[in-house]
Amino acid sequence: MNKNELFEKINNQILEKLNEGIVPWKKSWKEGIPSNFISKRAYHGINFLSLSMNDYSSPYYLTFKQCRERGGSIKAGSKSQMIVYWKVLEYRDEERDENIMRYPFLRYSNVFNLSQTDISIDVEERPILMSCESILDNMKCKPIIKNNISRCYYTPYEDYISVPKINDFDSSEEYYSSLFHELIHWTGHGSRVNRPSLSQLDDENYSFEELVAEIGSAYLCSLCGISPSVVENQTAYIKGWIKLSTEKDNVFLKAAKDAKTSVDFILASDKRRSS
Repeated sequence: MNKNELFEKINNQILEKLNEGIVPWKKSWKEGIPSNFISKRAYHGINFLSLSMNDYSSPYYLTFKQCRERGGSIKAGSKSQMIVYWKVLEYRDEERDENIMRYPFLRYSNVFNLSQTDISIDVEERPILMSCESILDNMKCKPIIKNNISRCYYTPYEDYISVPKINDFDSSEEYYSSLFHELIHWTGHGSRVNRPSLSQLDDENYSFEELVAEIGSAYLCSLCGISPSVVENQTAYIKGWIKLSTEKDNVFLKAAKDAKTSVDFILASDKRRSS
């Protein structure tokens, strides 16, 4: 399977869920973000999207080899899931003594969820969840947040986030989920990651920008073990994303890439590694 076939497969899986009225990256994240069981590295980008469509009880995944090395085995009938990663091939022309040339190429691997194995997990191996406030406190560049308005939005023209006070929400989870959504928008400002879909808000860019914010906020929610809130007019958003997928190739993967850039900007002070 080449890169384009793989990307098309993942896009089609997401599109299938959306046509069923399901937003695949919106789920309860009480157990934490999808991660490799051995390295504890969190998956993101297209891997986060792909693994988010599963309903396993564990957030951990591992390869067949990693399972064997841990002394475990895969349960009969279990099906693996594909993840992708970049490898870099280095080449140096010794005769010309030129600098090393680096050629990235896409590879894939098959992983199983920990619940598909007979491996038992120790208490100290359970995911360490971040607190929502720690994400905000550790940001190098902090947003202006105003709590005096009755609705949530980000204005790139005045460059501030508006969100009601936490007590005005049904739960603290809903508050932070909404704040994370606006925080992803905030990163798109020209002075930060400079995302074109934020500055050129026609219908297509607006739909794409909301997709980026939804995926990015879901990732932050998963780091904290909270459930993403349901956005207003979710049905309309879903219709817009389905329409967008017919107009732009691999739109979900591109949105996941932009969401990763925004999340990386927010977590710049965090030592967490992801793949």
